[in-house]
Amino acid sequence: MLSAKVQLRKRNLPKGAMVCDLFCGSGKIYDRVYKGKVDGYIGVDHEKVHSPELCRLGDNVVFVQKTDLSQFNVFDLDDYGTPWKLMYLICRDKPVGGMTMFVTDGLVCRQKMTGIVSKFVSATEHIPVGMNIPCIIRWYPDIFGTMLKDLRRRYGWKTIEAKYFRNQAHTVYYWALKMRKAA
Repeated sequence: MLSAKVQLRKRNLPKGAMVCDLFCGSGKIYDRVYKGKVDGYIGVDHEKVHSPELCRLGDNVVFVQKTDLSQFNVFDLDDYGTPWKLMYLICRDKPVGGMTMFVTDGLVCRQKMTGIVSKFVSATEHIPVGMNIPCIIRWYPDIFGTMLKDLRRRYGWKTIEAKYFRNQAHTVYYWALKMRKAA
């Protein structure tokens, strides 16, 4: 899905991008999208980084909690797990303005493997923990939309535009979100 992820970013990258890439890894996205095309870039990864000059090896949650997020207007969350905790932390801590988020969400894959909806609860708050709902993945975009509404209610971040596509197995979703928070 690398080619499609690159295109999603290229089409939705704002001018004057200051990028915080929280799963920078080996730099495949950096080389194809950000290198030489953005005004600033910092990468963080807990396993490997592609450039010691541009990236930090460490816990991305700790980085978000200890960093002034006002300097960034693009957050790249290319996690095949569930990056919702980071999304909530960023929206909680980032001051007013606009931002673009690129999100890779493997929540559907996890739900397919376990059948348990506990990972959904953090965003929806209306599904009992541990409840098994057959075929809940059919409503994944709606569940994701509920989480975006929750981010607006809690922290004031309005989703201006949300684009997504999924892999062929329908287990991983790739999002480009344009969001704004007024004073």
